[in-house]
Amino acid sequence: MNGVRKFAKFVFLFFLCIGILYAEHNPKILVLHSYHPSYKWTNDLNNGINSIFNDLTKVDLYVEYMDTKKYSDNKYFQSLKDIYYNKYHDIKFDVIISSDNNAFNFLKKYNSTLFKNSPVVFSGTNYIKPKDLKGYENFTGVNEKADIKENYELILKLHPNTKNIYTIIDTTQTGKIVKKEAQKIASEYKNKDIKFHIIDDLTYDDFISTIKKLPKNSALLLTVYFKTKDNRFLEYYKAAHLLEENTNTPIYALWDFVLGHGIIGGYLTSGFFQGESSAKMAKQILEGRDVKSIPVLYKSPNRYMFDYRKIRSHNINENDLPLNSIFINKETSFYEIYYKEIISAIIVFIFMFISIIILLINIKRRKNAEEFIKKQLIFQQDLIDNVNTPIYYKNLNGEYIGCNKAFEELMQMPRSQILNKTAYDIVNFESAKYYQNKDTELLKSKQLQEYEGYITSQDGETKDLIFYKNVFYEDGKLAGIVGAIFDITESKALNYELNRMLSTFDKNVIASKADEDGNIIYVSEAFCKVSDYTKEELIGKGHSLLRSGLTNKKTYKELWESLNKKQIWMGELINKKKNGQTYTLQTIITPEYDKNGQFVNYTAISEDITAKKLIEQAKTEIETLNEEITDTQKEIIFRLGAIAEVRSKETGQHVKRVAEYSKILARHYGLSQNEAEIVKTASPMHDIGKIAIPDAILNKPGRYTSEEFEIMKAHAKIGYDMLKESKKAILKAAAIIAHEHQEKYDGSGYPRGLSGEDIHIYGRITAVADVFDALGSERVYKKAWPDEAIFEYFKKESGKHFDPILINLFFKNLDEFLKVRDNMKDL
Repeated sequence: MNGVRKFAKFVFLFFLCIGILYAEHNPKILVLHSYHPSYKWTNDLNNGINSIFNDLTKVDLYVEYMDTKKYSDNKYFQSLKDIYYNKYHDIKFDVIISSDNNAFNFLKKYNSTLFKNSPVVFSGTNYIKPKDLKGYENFTGVNEKADIKENYELILKLHPNTKNIYTIIDTTQTGKIVKKEAQKIASEYKNKDIKFHIIDDLTYDDFISTIKKLPKNSALLLTVYFKTKDNRFLEYYKAAHLLEENTNTPIYALWDFVLGHGIIGGYLTSGFFQGESSAKMAKQILEGRDVKSIPVLYKSPNRYMFDYRKIRSHNINENDLPLNSIFINKETSFYEIYYKEIISAIIVFIFMFISIIILLINIKRRKNAEEFIKKQLIFQQDLIDNVNTPIYYKNLNGEYIGCNKAFEELMQMPRSQILNKTAYDIVNFESAKYYQNKDTELLKSKQLQEYEGYITSQDGETKDLIFYKNVFYEDGKLAGIVGAIFDITESKALNYELNRMLSTFDKNVIASKADEDGNIIYVSEAFCKVSDYTKEELIGKGHSLLRSGLTNKKTYKELWESLNKKQIWMGELINKKKNGQTYTLQTIITPEYDKNGQFVNYTAISEDITAKKLIEQAKTEIETLNEEITDTQKEIIFRLGAIAEVRSKETGQHVKRVAEYSKILARHYGLSQNEAEIVKTASPMHDIGKIAIPDAILNKPGRYTSEEFEIMKAHAKIGYDMLKESKKAILKAAAIIAHEHQEKYDGSGYPRGLSGEDIHIYGRITAVADVFDALGSERVYKKAWPDEAIFEYFKKESGKHFDPILINLFFKNLDEFLKVRDNMKDL
């Protein structure tokens, strides 16, 4: 007994150890996304990865979102580094999958220190080149590259009459890369009859105006368009919707996240296929393949993808589309879904009908060919046994004298329990009585009988049936009944569902139909609800009854021009309710024709966008108010800066010039357009602290004593204390500039003795701009320096007083500084 217990314990511990061993050796995968999961591109890419690693019992999957669309400064990346170290310093990942450039660059910098040099598979990384991977032998992955030329070719194939292709690009860094590539492709294009145009660097209003005026036989290619010239930032789908709303020109794109928002489609860069491809590479690594042997996929896994509704609305021939294209919004007809079932039912019905005819003919000939008929009946029995439709025979007494296997299955009993029995023996009393009455009617009429009924099986399931019955004869006399049964349970359920859907449509979809003269012949319940009219008040009336007078007459003109050309019209209509209130509809009107090309009616489907239009109006008003507030802030900042300069006998032109010099340096240093504007706006406040310095010291013509200089130096700290509590971006920048513009690159400045890059770039920029203008301007304590002396001083102080990079940029772009100085001389 003790031996058995020991053996049981051993077996238990053995399997426990095996379980722990396998549990600890699940492959560990880190997925590092550059952006937030709400960004559709990132979500699609993650779905592509999950399509490969879809069994989470076999892998340990860790997912991190860096969210660098919103946060991208050095301090934030340092905090991410600390977070990931604390979370993962005890984990050795078998493979890391990165998405987009920021995660890729983060891993290049920190993979060895954070993740123990784990193999890396990148995806969504733009325009990757071999030199980008030099020195990173454990990196492989998938290049993300939009194919402009392939999309140009696709446009010309699907729209052979195209004469002008307009490529829409913004002026971001990515936009500049795309523009350069598009111009190169256009210049090499062999067909000189095609004109290529670039639409970029336009304000929001100019962009819409340009789109509306495109000539006929044009096509649009949407690339990157997230920012307009007047700094309006658009969501990824907003630019596509703007195009759709303002032109009927065919629209194509380079990325799949705008598919379904107004474009026809294109050869699209896809987040899903980027993620799927990178996950397949990662799977190879987990299966034992060395990452160094897996080549980088430089050809981006793009796909031909289309919006089927747009294919139809632009009358594009589906046969012209590339093979294996991917579609969205493609509806499948009832016939396509149930094609096999319908064909099978027709064949069975025909086969059954022929069999019945043969059976009846053979019964009539039974007297003259008894032996032959017996053989034939055997054949027929085999034949009908292979028919899925239940078939049976009854004599004049109502007794079953024959049936096939399908009838046995329907009754859920063998043929031996059916033959020579009546309906009362095999179904419930109520059903049997109903069938007997129908048999009596048939025997009297002797005409083909068709009716619906039902049967409740032994397991309680009720089936809806259709009975086809007729009489048969023997020796010229009435001998009995032959019947066939069709199960219509599913079709009745489908009819019910169809009726339910039609009822839902009527209640929830704003729809109407009109005849050739525009008179209403049908309205949905939802149409009546939104207009406050009853169906009786609308049927037979024209849509002019609903006109508010606020819709542009040009809209109605375009509407009828489209319909007369047998084209679909889409647009917005402002209607009025019965009580006079107005509402706005986004409407699609389709002229419908029969197979002979004869007009049937106009069908209109609408969406009530009244609330949406009100929200858009409010948003526009808020944006205008915000712009006014920002302009007011800028004006106040400039005025305060000018006040400080006036006290020190300096002109307002000084702060204006310093502002312009600062913007030039910021722009060439590589700061964003937004930051460059902030530096320009905030720099006039650099000496705001001088307000608190006594006039006797501030305007002293000679050198300061050590005590006076200490008082003078306090203006930097005073200015900072005046501004540091503000939450506004401009004033926060002004506080930094006031505090650090007197610091020197070698650490000999004041008030804190900062050095090098510890001095904020705003302070380093303003220091160069302020000193350049001060040396070239006359003050109470000095004469203006000549240019040669200023330039010599700047070269001497590079790396001492000033940031050497900024001094280099100053001399490279000297003509811009001199132009500002010449245009803004002191009065």
